[in-house]
Amino acid sequence: MDKQSNTLEKTKKFWISITGYRTLLILKSLMVKSYTIDELVDIIKNDSITNKSVSKDTVRIAINTLKSAGCEILRPNKANNYKYQLIRHPFSLNLNNKELQVFARLRDKIAENIEYNDIFVLNDLYDKLISLTLNESQVDYINDTQPLKNIDKKVLDEISNPKIIGKRVQIKYLSPDCGEENIDVIPQKVTYESGKMYLRCYIFKYEKNSLLHVERILKINSIDMFNIYDKNTSYEVVYELSGNSANIFKIQKNEKIISKKDNSIKIEAIVDNEFLFIQRLLLFGSDFKIVSLDSFREKLIDKIKLIQKGYME
Repeated sequence: MDKQSNTLEKTKKFWISITGYRTLLILKSLMVKSYTIDELVDIIKNDSITNKSVSKDTVRIAINTLKSAGCEILRPNKANNYKYQLIRHPFSLNLNNKELQVFARLRDKIAENIEYNDIFVLNDLYDKLISLTLNESQVDYINDTQPLKNIDKKVLDEISNPKIIGKRVQIKYLSPDCGEENIDVIPQKVTYESGKMYLRCYIFKYEKNSLLHVERILKINSIDMFNIYDKNTSYEVVYELSGNSANIFKIQKNEKIISKKDNSIKIEAIVDNEFLFIQRLLLFGSDFKIVSLDSFREKLIDKIKLIQKGYME
């Protein structure tokens, strides 16, 4: 079996057109940057497939072949430091507007199901793919619509560092109400939900847990690394679901089912972030009812009235 495998591997070498491979290797190199003829010779020498037959003439023949195929390549001269420069080539990716929209929506769908760190990798991949179109407007569109576009990667790395969890951190924050301000927080967790990235944290200014948009965090001013703060402001809420929402209900980590009937279920939730919890409840429409706490029920009613008022104006 090993002998057959070795024979097959040797045979595979004859399936490759050395001339064609060498031409594509030079095209690939010139698509990255410009090279002198000596640099192109070195690239061919360092490749395991083309390293046996290399000369300046073989490079020139490959360059002429690419020109015949429609590539525009500037000849080496003093102005370009005697380098071959690829101006344009016909081997581009063609996308119509509908295909471009589907291409962008596919990225959004993938982003919903991967870790946020992988979203930056996904964005880089899309940038490389769309660059193959050589279409500036399509490149701009993919760049402008990328998930987490406005996130400062350096700030994200700092704020998601496990070492600062439970520590007092002062951040510069661009508040929609107050503009730029310095606020002290205790970071708890960075989450990615509904296309947005949030920092779950305790805010000293308001003395409660809340959410901050990571894209609005401009800078980490200081970190108190010597003290650990335990600010647990979570509380329990019991709510009941009925109708179709009860049938399709999917429990979350902060919830447990405490009773179940034929057409309804009662759930106890540990709420450490009112915003996310209220968003979850509102998705159930008229199928949910707050059993306790009374104070939370009143707060929720006030928020719903405020939403209704906004639609009426």
